[in-house]
Amino acid sequence: MKTVIIGGGPAGMLAAIGASQKGDEVTLLEKMNQLGKKLCITGKGRCNITSSLPIEDFIKNIPRKWEIFI
Repeated sequence: MKTVIIGGGPAGMLAAIGASQKGDEVTLLEKMNQLGKKLCITGKGRCNITSSLPIEDFIKNIPRKWEIFI
């Protein structure tokens, strides 16, 4: 079966993995230049917002709503 998944966030990536494990031919579409961009800024990629950075540096690394679409 051919499967198209729109959105390369955590849910889209997990859906793609699940579909591919079932043997589907998967196409994952994402408008940004990388998959899981927001996930990468969370607690070492573990889906939480903890950080060992000082709060000022942590806040500087959070994309603002308007920056996500640039």
